[in-house]
Order: sequence, then structure tokens, then C-alpha cells
Amino acid sequence: MANGNSIDDIRRQMAQIRRELHEDIQGVVAGAEAVTDWRRYVRLYPWPCVAAAFVLGYLVVPRRHKSVAEVVEAVVPVTQQLAKTPTVPKKEKRTGLVGTLFGMLMPIGVKVAQGYATNFLENWITQQAMAGTIPGMPGGAVGPAGFAGPAPGPKSPGHPGPRPGPGPGPGPR
Repeated sequence: MANGNSIDDIRRQMAQIRRELHEDIQGVVAGAEAVTDWRRYVRLYPWPCVAAAFVLGYLVVPRRHKSVAEVVEAVVPVTQQLAKTPTVPKKEKRTGLVGTLFGMLMPIGVKVAQGYATNFLENWITQQAMAGTIPGMPGGAVGPAGFAGPAPGPKSPGHPGPRPGPGPGPGPR
């Protein structure tokens, strides 16, 4: 009976290892979530986070090299030139409108093409499966909606046929 006890011991040890592994994985996941949670750092270290945000903002925003007077001197001739030029020709406006319409309708066209391609691929896979050319998928007779098996109807064995009674239409009032 020593053999039976060793098998039970091995099973107990394996269950213990699985339990410990599960607990270790849960600890790793909890640690990873804690490390990636930026809100935790803001709660624990609010002032260093404010300082880091200030430094990051300072580095991201470009410095101003010109004084206000230099900017005004540079802008005035440009605005005077713009005031003298005629309006934008209509041809360019149409191009902008066509481009805008194309930009709005393009995602719709992509969705339609994607739906068509998906439908075509599903039908092709169904046909290949029914023909038996896809390994692992049984071929057979195709029923009404492309499903394998006999088509239900009055000629099927065990099917009594249509039920007698009123046909489709509004029910009793």
C-alpha cells in the first residue's frame, strides 16, 4: 500500500503547488497594477507630482524669442497684403468641399466594403466546408440557411406538415 500513499502524496503536493502558484500570480498582477497606477503616485507624492508636471510643461512649451514689438512689425505687412488680395477663387473652395465630403464619406465606404468582404469570406468558407475541402469540418447536405443536415419541411420524416388553422394575419381583437 506504499504505492497508493505515494500517489496520494504526489497529488496533494501538486494541488499545493497549484495553489501557491495561483497566489503568487495574483500577487504579481496586484503589484503590476499598483506600479502602473499613476493616481497612486499622485495620492502618495502630491508635491513631487506637481513639480514634475511643472517641469514637463516648461520643457514642452517653446520659448519666446521675439518681443511683442518685433511680432507686431512682422505681422502688419502680412495683414496689409492679405487685405489687398482678392478672395479665394471658387475652384479652390470646391476642392475643399469635395475633399471634406470625401473625408466624411470614406469611412462609410470602408465599412461597406469590409461588410461585403466579410460576407463573401463567410460564404466561401461555408461552401468549402460543405464540399469537404476544409480538414476537420464535415461535409454533407446543405439545408436552408447553409447549415448541414436535412432541410426541414413537409417531406422530412417525422414532420407533420403545416398546422391547420388561421393563416398569418392579425390575431383576435
